[in-house]
Parts: sequence; structure tokens; C-alpha cells
Amino acid sequence: MREQNIGSKMARRLSGGVALAAFCGILGVPAPALADTASEIKALKDQIKRLEARMTEQAKTNAQVKNAINSAKTQPGLVAPPPVFVSFKNGLFVETEDKAFNFKIGGRMQIDGGFSSSADTTSRSNVGFRRAQLWIEGKAYKDWFYRFQYDFTNSGTQGIRDAYLAYRTKLLPESITSQPVTFQVGNFFEPFSMETTSSTSNITFLERAMPTVLAPSRHIGAAVGVGDKLWSVKTGIFSTSPQDTATAPPAGESQYWDVAARGTYAPIQQEDKLLHLGSSFRYHRPNNTTAGTNGAFLRPGAGTEREEADILGASGTWSRVPVAQDLSCAPPSNATTNATTFNTSVTGLAGLYYPFARRSSCLKYAYSYGFEAAATYGPLSLQAEYIATRYERDPLNAFLYSNGGGSSLQFSGYYVQGSYFLTGESKAEVYNGYDKNWSSPGTFGAIKIKNPVNKGGWGAWEIAARFSELNLNNGGLVDGNFVYAATVAGSAAQKALANTATLGGRQENLTIGLNWYPVNGFRLQANWTRVMTLVAASDRPFLNGDHPSIFLARANVFW
Repeated sequence: MREQNIGSKMARRLSGGVALAAFCGILGVPAPALADTASEIKALKDQIKRLEARMTEQAKTNAQVKNAINSAKTQPGLVAPPPVFVSFKNGLFVETEDKAFNFKIGGRMQIDGGFSSSADTTSRSNVGFRRAQLWIEGKAYKDWFYRFQYDFTNSGTQGIRDAYLAYRTKLLPESITSQPVTFQVGNFFEPFSMETTSSTSNITFLERAMPTVLAPSRHIGAAVGVGDKLWSVKTGIFSTSPQDTATAPPAGESQYWDVAARGTYAPIQQEDKLLHLGSSFRYHRPNNTTAGTNGAFLRPGAGTEREEADILGASGTWSRVPVAQDLSCAPPSNATTNATTFNTSVTGLAGLYYPFARRSSCLKYAYSYGFEAAATYGPLSLQAEYIATRYERDPLNAFLYSNGGGSSLQFSGYYVQGSYFLTGESKAEVYNGYDKNWSSPGTFGAIKIKNPVNKGGWGAWEIAARFSELNLNNGGLVDGNFVYAATVAGSAAQKALANTATLGGRQENLTIGLNWYPVNGFRLQANWTRVMTLVAASDRPFLNGDHPSIFLARANVFW
């Protein structure tokens, strides 16, 4: 339209030019001057023609584009591709303009190195990868979410970690919550414990506290969650895990299952102030599984998730239930334990009893519970948890199969920790309610660095301390020293007395930490851990009373 207006104005000017030339001729203006004017007029006419041709072609092109868009809108299945947003900040992130689809490719790499003083169950020095993970996560059709995470190296088994699909939809009225209800299925953390469900990229220390050996890790299952900024409730049913030693149950048996739930409430939630409270519960049904497929639960302390009791790896943690005291009463060997197969490891009274009851039938059920709290005031943060697990067993089976501890066993642990940011950052600012992290609500995210190194600052500096305890000893008719002696060289009667107790050890640790966050996605950590009290497990009396120390440093990169 603008070009048409320009053409019309030039035409009027040319018409005026012709009239002017005629008038000049009447007045006797020289012919050369008139010739120059005529040639200019001709050139201008040619330019007008070219502009008109370009305008016609442009109009045709615009019409074709408009027709194509209208056709795509009216034809089913044909939609014009929307524009996308692409970012390389802390991982590759791609999202459509309408935010209905997105995906992110991320990862985590943790490189450890350190040394210990004297414990015979850890390496004197060690350098290696703690974790090397890649993952992809995203959203589809606005309401569907997914995540797949793979660990290429670990102190436990490498392989799948998170692998789930979730659907989120608004079901509850605004008076209850403004957030959608979440339905989640796949492999992910059972809703239990603040420390357990927190990402290792964001926990204060290198490893989770000792009581988390009594908490469930990732398992295959289905869960539903609901909440808002200040509160959350998540519950689900779960079974085996890719991190189990073996995912198939013994021949002719069924795999174990859990029902777990966790609730959180943060009555104070401001930019630099926070008060968080929470509790968890889990019911466990073993279904005749043994430590061969359910070791993390039936031999606490000897599971696949490493924690501060074994931060240098090697031959096992300092505190864990011995193989011979597998809480299912299963034999330490891999012998078949169903009622129709002869078991050469069965001796004594059990030799008459085993055809009528499975050897793995000691444990009837178990349940765990926990309480958690966290508080933040400016750069100061405090956090604490208590976790306990109670095992209810068949006392006759336990007696006949010479497995100690009686009919009811209880193991427990707790930790108290505090940290302070010397550079003024606050964990309250990165607290994740259900509105920010529906998969693991009631946890802390990555620290927001006030003055990162890449902008001329010093980064964020944090000092921390933690005291933790784990108690895997349970009752009995004799004390620990008798159990140690009878285990090594006791008579049949003395070993029978020793077996009235389950002695997995008791341990108290003090850990001091220093963290430096130079830029987003990178953290350098250093931890020194001193074992203040060590009551050894019954199969390793030589560790009793030892006080080993461990220093460990980590480079933690995540994107």
C-alpha cells in the first residue's frame, strides 16, 4: 500500500513536469533543457513500472503464505510448527512458545579423593568417580512429565536411577490448593525422609547421614502427590528396585512390596526465614524374599546406597547386620529355600522343621517411621531427623533357624546438623515446596550465589557440622563382649545365647565440612569425619572401640 502511494505521488509529479515543459516551450525555453527534462521523466516512468511489478509479486507471495496458514489451521493433523526457545544455561533446555512441550538434557559428575586413619574396613586412600550420571527430563502436552536418569559408575550398582512418567491435573478446588494433583509411575524415591529424597547435588555434606540406611531408596511403584507452597502429602505403593542385587524373588516366591507416605508443612517461608516440619511412614511386606534380593532392608547398613559410614568404600560399612543374621532367617548361601527342596545348610532342630515352613519366613512384616525438621534464619541453617524401623518376626522360626533377636527388633538413628554461609546466602531462598518440586517437595534446591566468581566475586562459602548416630544392636540375653567371643570360638550353647541378640553395631560420627560454590552448577567440598563411638558388629569384633577418621574431598559438577 505504501508503494502504491509513492507511485501515485510520482505520477502526479510527472504530470506536473509535462505541463511545466509545455509552458517553458511557450515562453521560449531552450530545447536542450526541455530534452533533459523529458529524459528524466522517462526514467521516472520506468522506475514506477519496476516498483509496480515488485509490488504485484509481493502481493502474490503474501497471499500464498496466508493461504498456507489458513489451510494448516483447517486441515486436521496439520499445525504450523510453533517457535521454540533454546537455552544452554546450565544444561540444554528447549521449550515451545506456548510452554506445552519442553525437554532438558542434564547430568552430574562427582569426583572424590581422600584417605582414612586406621579402619580395617576402608581403603587408606582412594580416588575415583562417586557418580557419573546423565538424564533427560521434560514435559509433553502441558500435563505429562517424564525423566530418565542413568548412572555410569557408583559404589553400588550402576544403571537406572530415576525413570518415571507423571501426569498432573487440576482436581481439587482453589480453597484446598492452587496446584495440580500429581500421578507418578516408574522408578523414583519412595516418599520418606528429607535427607533421602534430597538431591546429592544439594545436600550439605558429601554423603547422606547414617540413619538413611533405615530409609527406602528408589523403587519401582506408583504414587500420588498433592500440596501447595506451604504443605505437601505424597503416598504410594512400591516393590523391587533396579539397585537391588537381584530383582527376581526366590523360585516359587513373590517380591517384597512397600506402602510409604510423607507429609511436610512449612508455616514460615520467607526469602531469608524458614521453618519446615515433616514426618514419614513405611509399611514393608517381605513376601519371603531374602537378603539376596532385598539386602538393603533385611541387612540394614549393607545396602546399595553408600552413606557416611563407608565414604571410602572398600569391604563394607562399619555398622551393618551380619550375613548370618539376615532378618528373614534365610541362609547365607544361595541354596534354594522352598519347602520341597532339600537344603544342606539346615541343621539341628530346623532339619525336622524346614519341610513345613520356608526358611525365609521369619519376618512377617516391618514398618519404619521418621520425623524431620529444618529451620533457617538468614545464612544460618539447622536440620535434624530421627528414623526407626521395627521388624516383627515369627519367634518359633527365628529360634529353630538360630537367628537372633527374638520376635521384635528395632533399629534407629538420628542426626543434627548446622551450616552457616560466610558470604550471606540463605537456604530459605531455595526451599522447594510442592509448587516448585512436586516430585520431592520439602527439600532444598541449588544455592543462589550472591557474587559468583565469573562476575568478579568470591562465590559462596559455607561451613557445616553434623553429629549422627546409627544403632543396629537389639537386645539379647548377653552383652556384646560375650557375643563377640561366642561368635569366634564359642560352644554350641554359647552361640545359642549369643544368637538371642542381633548385633549390627552402634556408631556415632562427627563430621566437619567446608563447601565452596564458585559459580552455578559447580561445588568443591571437603569433609572430615571422626568416629566418636564404634560398637562393632558381631562378626567383626576387632573393630570394637576403634575411632577411625576420614578426610574426603569432592569436585561436584551438575548441569
